[in-house]
Amino acid sequence: MAKGRPVADSSTLVTSLVDGRSLLDLAEEVFGEPPLLWGRYFTSTASSGTVEYRHLRENQPLRDRGIRVLPIARQTKRVDGSQAEGSEDAQQNADDLIATFTADYLASQGDSFLMFLDVEGAPPLSMAYYLGWATTLLSHSRVSTDGRVSLLPCVYGVQSDNQTWNSVKSACDRGATCAGAWIARWRVHGCNPQLDFDMSIVSPAVQLPCKILLWQYSDDCHGGDGFDCDQINPSIDLDADLVSRCILPPPSIM
Repeated sequence: MAKGRPVADSSTLVTSLVDGRSLLDLAEEVFGEPPLLWGRYFTSTASSGTVEYRHLRENQPLRDRGIRVLPIARQTKRVDGSQAEGSEDAQQNADDLIATFTADYLASQGDSFLMFLDVEGAPPLSMAYYLGWATTLLSHSRVSTDGRVSLLPCVYGVQSDNQTWNSVKSACDRGATCAGAWIARWRVHGCNPQLDFDMSIVSPAVQLPCKILLWQYSDDCHGGDGFDCDQINPSIDLDADLVSRCILPPPSIM
């Protein structure tokens, strides 16, 4: 079995220190190389705190190591809501990401980028919410950038959460889009290099309407203030399906 390229995600700054060392340094030590992508959160332009991506502090360190941002939409406790609530949240997620990187910079890097809706299983995702979120994320990002940039809806979820994956499938049957799935199924805990990517372990029981792009196989490397360990599905087209659709940050002076 093959192993995929390493990816990390965290709910704190990539420059945060654990025992005097940054998460970036610690991740490179675990994986033996810098992670290709780093998952960080985007909620709204009004959100505060270090759970949110902070471009003035994180752009340059990520850019220096060639690590792209993997955007995650974070309104985890609302994902069982209505179509209107999903649409409202999608507008805020899109506005946050576009304001962070600017429409001009995003358009200079490509015409489409992924954004993963964070679903932790409590509550599970509703079909109505995903329908509203996915359709609005795509349309609002296009309108906000004069058609230059599309944010493509994706889902991060737990492998065993059949209700969430059925909601995604049902919403796509009604015209929504899913550009990729990121599956959480922890086979180990703490700091671990990549495991063999086994699709029989990673795939949900529900037949998905999109490719599985990533697997989160371990959590809490260096504790709750550290990072999770992920890997890319080695069978996808690495650049076309994923990497080119993530964001290499501009220099922090931009």
